[in-house]
Amino acid sequence: MVRLGRLCVALALGALALPAAGLAHPERPTHFPDYRNGAVPEYRTSDVNGGRALVVCKSDSRERIESGVSDPIVKQRNLDLLSRCGYEHIQKAVTAAGNWDRILVLPGVYREEPSRAAPDEPARCKDMYVTAETIPGTGLNLEGSAPTPSYEFQRTCPNAQNLIAITGDADPGDENYECDDKCHIQIEGTGDSRDDVLVQGDKHKLNVIRADRADGIYLKNFTIEFSDFNNIYALETNGFRFDDIESRYSREYDFLSFTSDNGLYEHLDAHHAGDSGVYPGSGPEGHCARYGIEIRNADSHDNTIGYSGTAGNGIYAHDNRFHDNAAGMTTDSFASGHPGMPQDCAKWENNLVYSNNNNLFSNDRDAYCQRTPYEDRDPDKVCPTFQVPVGTGLLIGGGNENIVRGNRIYDNWRSGTRLFWVPASARGETDPSKENDTSYGNRQVANQMGVRPDGSADPNGLDFWWDEENGYEEFPTTPGVLNCWEDNSTARGVRLTSDPAELPPCDGTRVFQPGNPEKISSQATCASWDPQTNTDPPGCDWFTLPPEPQPKKPSKR
Repeated sequence: MVRLGRLCVALALGALALPAAGLAHPERPTHFPDYRNGAVPEYRTSDVNGGRALVVCKSDSRERIESGVSDPIVKQRNLDLLSRCGYEHIQKAVTAAGNWDRILVLPGVYREEPSRAAPDEPARCKDMYVTAETIPGTGLNLEGSAPTPSYEFQRTCPNAQNLIAITGDADPGDENYECDDKCHIQIEGTGDSRDDVLVQGDKHKLNVIRADRADGIYLKNFTIEFSDFNNIYALETNGFRFDDIESRYSREYDFLSFTSDNGLYEHLDAHHAGDSGVYPGSGPEGHCARYGIEIRNADSHDNTIGYSGTAGNGIYAHDNRFHDNAAGMTTDSFASGHPGMPQDCAKWENNLVYSNNNNLFSNDRDAYCQRTPYEDRDPDKVCPTFQVPVGTGLLIGGGNENIVRGNRIYDNWRSGTRLFWVPASARGETDPSKENDTSYGNRQVANQMGVRPDGSADPNGLDFWWDEENGYEEFPTTPGVLNCWEDNSTARGVRLTSDPAELPPCDGTRVFQPGNPEKISSQATCASWDPQTNTDPPGCDWFTLPPEPQPKKPSKR
């Protein structure tokens, strides 16, 4: 009966997940860069390696500098740069740039009008499409997948989908996927705060800034908004850095990297995104030997998800705040078409994950989002584009060997953390021997649950929820290491809560465990959520906000 129940759940997840999750991130077949040839770029204040400084300004930049820049040294530097201004639009400067150039953007609003006017389907690129029916290196067969623009499309017609495009591979025909043109570009606002430079999308182009095979890209000190998909996007890029940027009001993602490596997200404010504030998807493949992307000192709030990453491997996220989203953090092996599956080997440490109870799935919000086109929406009214259980701090949906350590997780009304199995068929994997290859070796250690920084109790609905599945690493000969929980604590005089009540310790036990069929099936129906056609799947409770929990005191014996 258990085997039959699991088969039905697997079939349900496999059938339901693909249409809904496939909408999340359509992309061409991509390749991981060779991390050994890259590095996180360093900030540069002078010209190096033959690079130049290209200056971009607007007609009102002088007025903005004189009235809006308060630091006298920064103000004088900007006034001096005015005499060197050679470009009105950032894309024009990018087009003129070579390797190691710095693009200095003076205070102003940059709407990139020439890029806005570029046609979405240029005749010269009409045949430059590829399909993702076979994702290289994964064994996934996504038969019937829609054609997507190739890299050649992006290089030849950079503004069909992007307001600003940095495409670094000048010789895509050689298939080495490496940057040889427009590498190590640095684009920075020159004001004394990121509010001085606004890069504004038109709610029509998919991406405001796209860095594609643009190794060494460094973006710094500006505000960006209004993409139809990603405000900032790094793809197949070896070495990138997003620093001191506010990204807001994207229909889908504020910051996104995909099959990229040697990356750093830092000092970011990411908010009001329909999917995620920060999204390190298809992360670096190191399989627990290294962390290729670091996320630190980010504040991600008022999104559907603060942090997410399908196949978010090799990510180290620490000292961030994920709060006031529908869900704080998620990682998964759920959405199809992502290299690097199944997800493994992320570490989340010393983060504040709290108050993720923003119910964006209410009937009122559903109706508003269905009747209101994106371009007409109030930017403060987020319309979700992906399904999550509202009121969750951290969700691991089919992940392996992740570390959740030393975080403070509180006031999430459904659960502090959730961990469940996702069948391989849900991601398009057709090898039946891999069906149970997720949900093993996840360690949740030394977290402070349901307690605020001042020590007062502010409970989660449950501190820990688990479907009781332990997958396997190399079936059938080597069972996977047990999922485990150890040394977690809560407020004084309050007890930790979990389902199941007893959780396995981190003692190195290795065992395959099939999970609780009722729990597994309770998650399966939620996969059929669709923002237009199925906003309340029968039998799914993810989209109803639970009541605020009260502290549970230890029972007297």
